[in-house]
Amino acid sequence: MSVPSRLGVAARFEDGDLVLELRPRPEVLHHGVVRASVLSFVIDVVAGIPLDQDAAVWMLTSDMSVRMHPLLAPERIDATSTILRQGKRSATCRVELRTDKGAPIGTGAIGFAKVSRKAGDPPKPNVPFGQIPLVLRDPATLTRPLREEAGIEVVDAAKGIVQVEVTPGLRNPAGTLQGAMVALLAEAAAEDLLATRFESPVVVTDLDLRYLRKAQVGPVRTQSRLLGTGPDAPVQVELVDTSTDEITTLVYARAVIPL
Repeated sequence: MSVPSRLGVAARFEDGDLVLELRPRPEVLHHGVVRASVLSFVIDVVAGIPLDQDAAVWMLTSDMSVRMHPLLAPERIDATSTILRQGKRSATCRVELRTDKGAPIGTGAIGFAKVSRKAGDPPKPNVPFGQIPLVLRDPATLTRPLREEAGIEVVDAAKGIVQVEVTPGLRNPAGTLQGAMVALLAEAAAEDLLATRFESPVVVTDLDLRYLRKAQVGPVRTQSRLLGTGPDAPVQVELVDTSTDEITTLVYARAVIPL
């Protein structure tokens, strides 16, 4: 099973609205806080599946912003999506993330590009809207920390250089590195750079991702730059597919020192 499918995500309907729920386990936490990249998966799925009902079209994530409070992981996080715009070629949604007590813990904005499937493309699995809770019922979970399960390799922590092989377990149905795994690689680069340079634990709370092109071969390696002088300064992370030497994703991240 793929790594994203084992993050502990399930689904339900409330008054006809889709609610995605994450029950955090230690494997998806960093210093007791749910990883921002894990929330990016929740945002991607709760917004993307309801829109992705055409078997002839790929619904590809084009951009995403994640903002979260660095709170100790609650028992459950619920996500709901609102469609802000839906056109013939693209769509944009806003996602709200709340704890099981109803307290806000994060928010996200996500954009999708609609791309017609071509002959020779991989088969596209389609989940009918009403069957989403059945498909995501009783999810399998990770048995090792997320970074380890994904196979992220540290090349130079102080420079924020990490890399990952594009393995079948990290690909989406379109055959490219899955969006949340892209976010995880950028998150790992930023947290390693900041934690090493400032000799302090950090938790990434903000991610802004622009998905530029597919990462199908790899390895995908990061190159990072601190845009400031303190641990709260933004980090620019570029993901490069080393097989083509092209930038596949541009990311800006921020982190905080956990209390």
